Amino acid sequence: MKNKLWLVSLLGGLLCGLAWYEKSTGLVMLFALVPFLYIFNYTSNKNDPHSLLFLRVLPGFILYNILTISWLRNATITGALYAVTANAFLMSTVFWIASVIYRRSSSFLGYTSLLSFWIIMEHINTRVSILTPWLNLGNALGNDILFIQWYDVTGITGGTLWILLCNLSLFFLIFSPDKTKRNLIRQTVIILLLMLIPSCFSACKYHKYERIGEKSEFIIIQPNIDPYNEKFSGYPFEMQLREMLSIAQKNIIDDTDWIILPETAVDDPFYEEYVLKNKYYLMIDSLLDDYSGISLVTGATTMRSFHESDTNLPPGASRIEGSRVYYEVYNSAMQVNPGSDVHFYHKSKLVPGIEKKIRALPKFIKDKIIPDLGGTMTGYGSQDDRTVFFHPDSIARVAPVICYESVYGEFVTEYIRNGSNVIIIITNDGWWENTAGYKQHLMFARIRAIENRRSIARAANTGISCFIDQKGRIIKQLGWWEKGVLSQSLSLNNKMTFYSSNGDYISRYVSIFGVFILIITFIAAPIRKLRDPYIF
Repeated sequence: MKNKLWLVSLLGGLLCGLAWYEKSTGLVMLFALVPFLYIFNYTSNKNDPHSLLFLRVLPGFILYNILTISWLRNATITGALYAVTANAFLMSTVFWIASVIYRRSSSFLGYTSLLSFWIIMEHINTRVSILTPWLNLGNALGNDILFIQWYDVTGITGGTLWILLCNLSLFFLIFSPDKTKRNLIRQTVIILLLMLIPSCFSACKYHKYERIGEKSEFIIIQPNIDPYNEKFSGYPFEMQLREMLSIAQKNIIDDTDWIILPETAVDDPFYEEYVLKNKYYLMIDSLLDDYSGISLVTGATTMRSFHESDTNLPPGASRIEGSRVYYEVYNSAMQVNPGSDVHFYHKSKLVPGIEKKIRALPKFIKDKIIPDLGGTMTGYGSQDDRTVFFHPDSIARVAPVICYESVYGEFVTEYIRNGSNVIIIITNDGWWENTAGYKQHLMFARIRAIENRRSIARAANTGISCFIDQKGRIIKQLGWWEKGVLSQSLSLNNKMTFYSSNGDYISRYVSIFGVFILIITFIAAPIRKLRDPYIF
């Protein structure tokens, strides 16, 4: 069997990948990790080196990552290779660390550390910019909204914990050396309770939950402009914006409150200080002048200038050659209200290597390759706080989430704590072409709606644009490579969920517990053994 463990590993990778397949269900993840647990148990109970466990689970995790995020190659082959190998390496490392603890302490601490350090790994994914939480286990359930209504209490970390516990319980049932009838019944009852209690609780919550709050009328535009061959070459941004505004104008009704255009709808950089003289602003303002009480939000590439003596000079700002003036470029959301009222939010969760400056990269990569991937030679700036856009009537307060930011659950809660009662997501998923990428990205938006109980208006350049209610249901949508417009009245919820108030509290507590396990294993136990060499 030892020589065939790599086949078991590949089976685990195949099952994990199947959980993300659009025609499957994320519930497959409730048992997909069992092959990896078998390898963990087999290796930990033998005298095989710990490194061998790492090498045995690595092929399966590589396959898992290939099946789920290989679509990144459409935007960047280098980025896809990095993402696949880095994720697989981290996942395998968790198993390796747990195996070391298993042998140095006990099987109980070994399995407990496996669960704990997996959650810690996911916690790190949300906080280290060169990593990504895209494949955090709880995300796999994003389309199974009937089963995850309790995410408004736990966030996706609760889903990860549920998945890990179900896999561990199923593994103990199948491979337990105690095959007595009593033990099998006990293990079966535990599995059924683990699976059914959260599911039934969620189903009841789903059917009983009622949308709350006053309503606001939204229009979202999906212009469907090819980002590779049209949007950034040969199709003037002025014409692109004029066409989007024309579509919006034809769909404005008396109750319209918001018009939402996608990310980088205007990608011709302009200085925010002079926005009132900018031709794109004037085009938008001309439309709003004909109507009262309408606020427009659009994606734009903007800049700010700084003098070298400014106390708020960003550390990453670029200097204009031959002057004492610096500038910073932003991937922004711009809100325009009637009466020369303009506000900006700068995207703050930037895509590593493409939008975020990585100074260690060779110069030829930063100067030649990065700009071709939709980034800039200087990278984008960001901001520390989450800006909320207020409608002139002060009823609707919008969280302007830009593209990749919607992957981060706790990050989005910062908008909610700043007063947002509805979420908009502006994005350009066309970089990934017609692959699983844009479908997975939409799945995360559904999770954000449940976690915060906020309605969502999602405006994409090439799809999928849609409206999502507070239960995560897609109300209306425009498909991939479809040009069009959608309008919908959305409920505005001012109540905070437990998750909105507390963020990723589960992973923070588990991180503390993980440190405790390390202390027991590598400090307390060896000291105790030195004092009493006969204790083990």
